[in-house]
Amino acid sequence: MLAPVTASSRPTEGLGDQLQRSYDQHPRFRFAADAWELEPERLAAFDAAVAFVRDRRGALTRPQFAAWSRRCESALAAVFESLAGQAADALEARFVAELHAECRRVLAEDLAHYVQPLSARGVALADPAVQEHALRMDRNACFFGRLPADAVEDILRLGAADVAIFRERAAQGRCTRDDLSVNAGPSVRQIARRLNAAFHALGVLDAVGAYIGRRMIVGGVSLELSVPQARWWANAFDGLARPPATLYAHLDESIGYPKSIVYLTDVALQNGPTSCYPRAYRDLQLGLLQEMIGRVLANVGNDPASPLKAHYAKAYHQSMTSEPFRRHFMRLPPELRFNSHFGWDVLPDSAAEHALRAREDVMLGPAGTFIAFDGARLLHRGGMVEQRDRIALQVVFAASTLKSRVAGRVRRAVA
Repeated sequence: MLAPVTASSRPTEGLGDQLQRSYDQHPRFRFAADAWELEPERLAAFDAAVAFVRDRRGALTRPQFAAWSRRCESALAAVFESLAGQAADALEARFVAELHAECRRVLAEDLAHYVQPLSARGVALADPAVQEHALRMDRNACFFGRLPADAVEDILRLGAADVAIFRERAAQGRCTRDDLSVNAGPSVRQIARRLNAAFHALGVLDAVGAYIGRRMIVGGVSLELSVPQARWWANAFDGLARPPATLYAHLDESIGYPKSIVYLTDVALQNGPTSCYPRAYRDLQLGLLQEMIGRVLANVGNDPASPLKAHYAKAYHQSMTSEPFRRHFMRLPPELRFNSHFGWDVLPDSAAEHALRAREDVMLGPAGTFIAFDGARLLHRGGMVEQRDRIALQVVFAASTLKSRVAGRVRRAVA
């Protein structure tokens, strides 16, 4: 005889389930066309092949790695072959093809990261404070700290001319992130050197290196001004009672480059605090391909040569403002459906919004306050400035031996 189902015996709905239900209930994500179907065996074959390489971090020989890379690529192709066969028109077929190409690209990057052996060589771990930071990275994918006042003063002085330019642009109404940030040039290189020295002295580089398994340095920096008149982050969905409380909450694309956000001005609730959601990534319980799709999804249709560029006509930084893009997104099978920048998509007053608000950790503090974190494993969002403004650094850490090779990728990561 089957036991009765009670409140305590029902399966607990996870954050991933809540997010999927939020999409199903959201009026801007409801369309008549059914989602495509995917044979479970195809998805399982891909996830298993990638997990095999990941779980043998650095243990595979070159021939073994090459063989398993081909197996991963073949399994990925099988998944997208199934989806392509269900496309109803040329634009849907193009969506599938571009998403496949983006997944192939990031798969190669992920596998290249997994094949690198873990090593603590050159990482100093004797200091109890560094040990505590490393433990926090392992547990929560982040830790917090504060730069000394002299480091903050030096960085502000080095970036003063750039900040003055940003303020002029903001006064002219030019308020996109591209207008109000810089991630290359002499001043940025000087800031990176000063910050690298400060992080080294604080043991930040050692703690991050212990987490990632390589000796790390400051590989890239973006100096940014955030102002109240910047509206690129605002939710564009009409017909809702209010925007979701999770605006701009997202995960980053790259799995191999931890990050930091450093305040160069005092930050309170009104001038753009950074928020993070500890363990939200874990509770999403994403499949490996589902997560990969979410990380690259927003790149689809961005190439000026693509017929999807004009078809989507995306708003700045928000792909889901495009109804044709949302239609294509909702055609994905639920087990593949994920958008790493889902903060804009969450339905207000949904279970997903309540669950995320309950775990939000808001970073307030004086100039010099920083968070070091794994952006691909820690859900986070930049603060929305309502009063005054905020000057901050977006920082990407990179393996010290790989600096020259990752420079371009780092510049994209901090943009």
